Amino acid sequence: MSVQAAVRWLVAVAGSLVAFAAVAVPWAVLSGDDPWDVIGPVAGVVAAGVLAALGWWAAQAGGSGTRRVRQFARGRGGVRQTGGSVGSGAPAAATDVWQRARSDGGGDIDQVGGDRS
Repeated sequence: MSVQAAVRWLVAVAGSLVAFAAVAVPWAVLSGDDPWDVIGPVAGVVAAGVLAALGWWAAQAGGSGTRRVRQFARGRGGVRQTGGSVGSGAPAAATDVWQRARSDGGGDIDQVGGDRS
């Protein structure tokens, strides 16, 4: 796990705790007589929702290192698609290339995908 991913997960957990406190504490102070058996679960559901949203954001930090390339082309003449890494300056991450081309009539289709260093 990268440092960026770890920091994002810490922010996600801290945000969840803040969401719990932001719902539970004012409710408990303002109501005065509502039991924590009611306040706790409601604030917990809010905190779980915040954790789910921030957890999704944290998971986007590139933990797996896979770069995705998606291409679709359609044309009458020549269709050329190039996807993935090109040359020695290419990133070291694995590349998942998905290509689809369709020619309406004559013409050439030239598809190249993946690492071409």
